[in-house]
Amino acid sequence: MKISTRLFGTTRSGEEVHCIRLEHDSGIVAEVLSYGAILRALWVPTAAGPVQVCAGYETLEEYEAGTCYLGAVVGRCAGRIDGGHFVLNGTEYQLPQNQNGNHLHGGVEGFDRKVWGVQILPRNRGVRFFRRSEDGEEGYPGAVEVSATYLFEEDGALTLRFDALAEGDTILSMTHHGYWNLAGQGSVGGHLFTTPADRFAAIRPDGVPTGELIPVESTPFDFTQSAVLETRWDNDHPQLAAGSGFDHTFLVPGKGLRPVCRLECPENGLQLEVSATMPGIHLYTGNFLEPVRRGAAALEAQFVPDAPNHHQFPSVELPKGKRWEHQIQYRFACNGESV
Repeated sequence: MKISTRLFGTTRSGEEVHCIRLEHDSGIVAEVLSYGAILRALWVPTAAGPVQVCAGYETLEEYEAGTCYLGAVVGRCAGRIDGGHFVLNGTEYQLPQNQNGNHLHGGVEGFDRKVWGVQILPRNRGVRFFRRSEDGEEGYPGAVEVSATYLFEEDGALTLRFDALAEGDTILSMTHHGYWNLAGQGSVGGHLFTTPADRFAAIRPDGVPTGELIPVESTPFDFTQSAVLETRWDNDHPQLAAGSGFDHTFLVPGKGLRPVCRLECPENGLQLEVSATMPGIHLYTGNFLEPVRRGAAALEAQFVPDAPNHHQFPSVELPKGKRWEHQIQYRFACNGESV
């Protein structure tokens, strides 16, 4: 393992942002930023040369101007909250309505817009980003100390560990908003997608969950067997019309760290397996992604959006003094063999 650090740029407010480059002995290389704890790029070795599989920008100015959360850690709560409104312990809270009258991905200045502290792990194994989210930040109650740690496992898997400690009762549901294209360019329409999920959360046309959890069986949402994405996303199912393609959270049975989905590129044989401790995996097929529509697929291991308003969903409430610990793991293979 090798780690190096360089200045990536300076924010509009004058804060320095650094890029940390993590190089695994297998040849996998990741670059992460102290701005938004962003995974800016990830190169995977193949026989034809390294492929950059994680969508990202070249400059800090692009990240500050961007609206797609490319590679960012989002929080406090990933996904949409209906009207930005929720009730906790009998108290009503109103969050910023930063998308179509709803609250999205932590608000106007969510975790993705913050400069995080940086700590290099012992033996150069990885990097820990940390920050304090104050009581009232983006309307959320209770201060929270949060961290996001990127590290390589011995076998080359990239692990992202989340840790948070609440100083007051709050809600929390962080995720990593990585966009993936295993071909490195073009559309992801030809990619194969698989997930053991048995249900998905239905959404309204504005992307907010309705509260209904629908069995995937006999629907275009059944990916228990691998299917080509472009053969599914234009299906006339009303839920695909609601999302203009896939923009849905799939519920994966089981608990603890387990495989939640797999993405495969038939062109070069690259495979990405995502494992996570969260209840679900959100598949967003880049339906409004710029500059290339559907040029990457976001795979967001997370809780179901709008959970504070639907008690049938896994809870995102975090009581005072309790820790929130979850992890996501990205493991790559090429033609069935580990990279």
